Order: sequence, then C-alpha cells, then structure tokens
Amino acid sequence: MIGLIPAAGKGTRLRPITEAIPKELLHYRSKCLIEHALESLQLCGIKRACIITGHKKGPLIDFVKDGSLYDIDVDFAYQTNAAGLGHAILCAKNKIRNNDLDLMVLLGDTVIEPKNILKELKDTHKKEKPLATLLLKEVDDPSRWGVVKLRNMKDGRGQILEVFEKPQTREEQKRFEIEGKYYAIVGVYCFSQRIFDHLEKTPLGRNNEIQLTDAIHLGLECGEKVIGIKFDGTWLDVGAPKTYLMAQWEFFKNKTKEDICKLADEWDRTAEKLNKENSE
Repeated sequence: MIGLIPAAGKGTRLRPITEAIPKELLHYRSKCLIEHALESLQLCGIKRACIITGHKKGPLIDFVKDGSLYDIDVDFAYQTNAAGLGHAILCAKNKIRNNDLDLMVLLGDTVIEPKNILKELKDTHKKEKPLATLLLKEVDDPSRWGVVKLRNMKDGRGQILEVFEKPQTREEQKRFEIEGKYYAIVGVYCFSQRIFDHLEKTPLGRNNEIQLTDAIHLGLECGEKVIGIKFDGTWLDVGAPKTYLMAQWEFFKNKTKEDICKLADEWDRTAEKLNKENSE
C-alpha cells in the first residue's frame, strides 16, 4: 500500500500563522501534524508515500525531506490550483510507480488516536477489496463534513450506500441522520487505484471543485463496493482555530507538571535528532 498525504491547503481559517508556516507544521503534543501523519503510515507498515503540496509549502518539504527520518520513502506532488481534495489526489497519479498497490489517504492536518484503528482500516480494505474503505465518526453537526448513509452496520462496520459533501439544508441532512447522529468521514481513506478512473470522470461539484466524495458516489453508482468503519477515539481536524484549540485543551486539561516535563523531554529528543541530521 502507498500513502498519500494531501497537504496543499492554504489554511486560510488559521491566518495569520499560516501566512508564515504551513499548518501541517503546527504542533499537537510534542510533534508536528505532518509527523503524526507519517508515523501513522509507518505503523501501518507503509514504506512509500507521496505528499501533495502547493503554494508556500517549501518549509514543509524542507522539514520532511526524503522521509528517511521516519523510515518512509517520500516523494512530492504539486497541486497547481486549489481545485478540491479529489483534484489533489489526481495530482499524485503520475507519482505512483506501482499500479498494483492500493492507497491510504491521510490528510496532512488530521490526527487519529489511537493509531491502531488505521491498521484495522488497512486490513479490512485488503481483505474485502472494495473501491474504498472509509474511517467514520459520529457527529452532531454534519454541515462541516462529508457524511455517509450506511446499511448492515455490525460490530462498527457497514456497507456505504451514499456519500454527500457537507449537507447544508435540513432536507439534505435528514437523508443521512441515524438516531439523531451523523457518520462523518474523518479524513482517512483506503482506496483501490480504480479511484483515479472515477476521479477523472467526476465533474466539478461544490465550490466548483473536484470533490472526493463525488468520485466515491460515482463509484457507488457504477456498482462499486464501499465500506465504512466507525471509531470512537480522538479525531483532531485542524481546519479552524476552535477545533485546533479545543483539541489542545482536551489533551492538556488533566496533565500534571510531571506530564508536561515528559512531553518537553520528548520534544527535546526530537529536536536533537533533527539537529544531528541537519549537521551531517
């Protein structure tokens, strides 16, 4: 399996800090968000990844380099214009040298804990061989996320019948409501490379962009199988100041001074390792 990390977004809602640094270099705990993404791939046994970058992402490229610090062979693709997540993934198509390998897509500003759920996602995809296997989480407000309609939900897994990107009206939302909750796609996906065929046929959708959810929906209409896996852990999505600061608060609110010192020591060790690598 090959990892894809879309990281081309400008982080407009996190300005002014993202005018200076990519949001993927913001810290959560003692590591940058992009480090969490690379470690997640590594824990899944993934040895090769492509990071999709864009404007002002030079510091991110300088930080990751070739990925050797994380035992992953990292390549980079460039999204020339902000035309949606589906378009970003299409930008990586020519960078993938092995057409037989499936893809794990993990957004560069998303952190999932515990990370072992990602291995379960990968193993399920490998066993079932669908077009896509999506990680899901229950949310109260579906207007910010891609959401799904499920069938035969059992032991936290189910077959996805329909996907929709950020339903806004009550009529749109009601179609996806399950006992007052909604199943949101959390930004982690496993795909067959058939997804590229569907992306290339996907017309411009919401915000005049190529939406990944529209490509998945097109696959469903073509008879493809799509699976959803629900998880109850921590989902950090750094899309806006509120979600980022609330995630930091949730992590730190019960920490002791000793806990903070241990975290600082871990940060020191990471900095020492990076400084050593840069001096060689």
